[in-house]
Amino acid sequence: MNDAGGREFILRARKAPTSPAFSLDDLARAGHLEIVAHCVANALFISGQIRPAIAVHLVLEGAPAPPRTIRLESDTLCSLGGFDERSICQLVQRALQVGRALQLGEELQVDSGVYVAKRSFEQLVREKSAAGSLYYLQPRGEDIRSLEFSLPAVFVFSDHLSMPKKTDKYLARLGARPLSVGPRRLFASQCIALVHNELDRQRL
Repeated sequence: MNDAGGREFILRARKAPTSPAFSLDDLARAGHLEIVAHCVANALFISGQIRPAIAVHLVLEGAPAPPRTIRLESDTLCSLGGFDERSICQLVQRALQVGRALQLGEELQVDSGVYVAKRSFEQLVREKSAAGSLYYLQPRGEDIRSLEFSLPAVFVFSDHLSMPKKTDKYLARLGARPLSVGPRRLFASQCIALVHNELDRQRL
């Protein structure tokens, strides 16, 4: 797992495919993987470079073989060939191909800085809650501008689908702190950019 002690983002994509058999020409039909790609781009990239000490966990829960969790670590990340939707989703596709036969709890390295595991969302957030501060993005959370952060910090998001109510309760039991980035509902990728901005302002 990531040992950089930096910022981590967990994106739960409840309909994203867990097989590489999807079309790069129709990402909307593939559980709206374009949303996943936007989140990866906003988490990892800034103008002219990759952010240091970032880990992104993509928890894919769609058919046919959930869960699959893909982890990208910025400090050792291979070239993605670009930060557009297609390039990022090609990497997701390759990771799913490598991870086809994974058993529960197993993890494989796909490329430098890229890993795929058969690990559930619940297991992942439980592990992260024991290692550092855990924040859960939701509209009724504390205003991000009212908090002082420290690293490591882990931020939990969903894609275009809301988290199940039982997940709210599970995260609360783990001690996850509800966090709001503003008064309007935003795309997950926009929330990631705002979290980065706040931590940048706090010189973290």
